[in-house]
Amino acid sequence: MKIKIAFILSMCFWFSTSKAQSIESYGLEVQAYPAGIMFMAKTGFSLNDHNVLNARIGYNMARRKNFGKHDNEEGGGLGLNAGFRHYLKPVHTGFYYELKTSVWFLNIDWRDNNPNRTGSTSITVFQPTAMIGYDFSLNSKFSVGAYAGFGYEINVISSGEDVGQGGISLAGFSLSHKF
Repeated sequence: MKIKIAFILSMCFWFSTSKAQSIESYGLEVQAYPAGIMFMAKTGFSLNDHNVLNARIGYNMARRKNFGKHDNEEGGGLGLNAGFRHYLKPVHTGFYYELKTSVWFLNIDWRDNNPNRTGSTSITVFQPTAMIGYDFSLNSKFSVGAYAGFGYEINVISSGEDVGQGGISLAGFSLSHKF
């Protein structure tokens, strides 16, 4: 099933980027949320003066503590996401909003204190997210950005006991090299 999801995402990404004019930027992002942190590499593809298609690959380090279904949930895994970003100004800087969707392949180790038991669950998480942010130009080649977002984690495939899912708030920072 993971192969099917990866194939579908890659086909959507390929189709979307084939319509893009050019690579607009590449860079790194860090997103923090109350139960973890995500590290990602990204590439932006310019669609026109206001719109960019972003593709990201990264690692999600989940430290859910007792936010999930168990007394402690920790783990992580790789993921992909694609997003559509619209800048309010036509220079790909300043205020923007972005709609993105992510798929994470996570392994979560969990523990319950009473009764004392442990286990592990593999999950595939679908995470649609809406974000607002601001990109600051450092010079003609580099920019930094800050953003906030809200999304929803949905465990679509699970092997093992149920683990946490639900609403997620995010704050992030990016560093980009622009072309």
